[in-house]
Amino acid sequence: MQSPELIWDGAIDAGSRAEALVAGLELRHPAGVLIAVNPSHALVEIPTRSYWAFATWAVSALMIWFGLTSDNWFLLVLAPFMMGAAIMQSFGRICVLIKDEQISVFEGVGGVGRRVQVSLRAIQRVEYAVKHGRGRSRTTWIVLHADGRDVKVGRHLNEEQIQFVIALLLDAIQSLAA
Repeated sequence: MQSPELIWDGAIDAGSRAEALVAGLELRHPAGVLIAVNPSHALVEIPTRSYWAFATWAVSALMIWFGLTSDNWFLLVLAPFMMGAAIMQSFGRICVLIKDEQISVFEGVGGVGRRVQVSLRAIQRVEYAVKHGRGRSRTTWIVLHADGRDVKVGRHLNEEQIQFVIALLLDAIQSLAA
């Protein structure tokens, strides 16, 4: 089995970044990440807590208050989405389970959230995607290109956590070939 192609911020990796990520997997353990590895599976659980949660809760409350006091229904329609982001930033988690040549990713709070499952053998490309905003702002996530579909995960992870998950995926896929 051939290793998947790594795309890093729009550029195809020649192999050096993928090798460095996998080589540093043992050395790197992002803060707060829980890892359970045994012969049958690997489980990584990453809390999505963020200091931005305070701001998101405040903006949610302001949206509801202005929506109710100024009869602005548009703010009231959007407020639940902002509250969902605040809940994810306060109590959310992302779980990556690699078992039986499958990767299963859960993003949510408790048992409520989104779960995607992809065969490790079907992954052709692993992409570190970046959306550059105004100034220095940017949003990053992981895109798995498999079976003609693009699976986006990890939008709530920080830079170090995303690199760790990509290294874990590349290592799991390479171990299938061995």
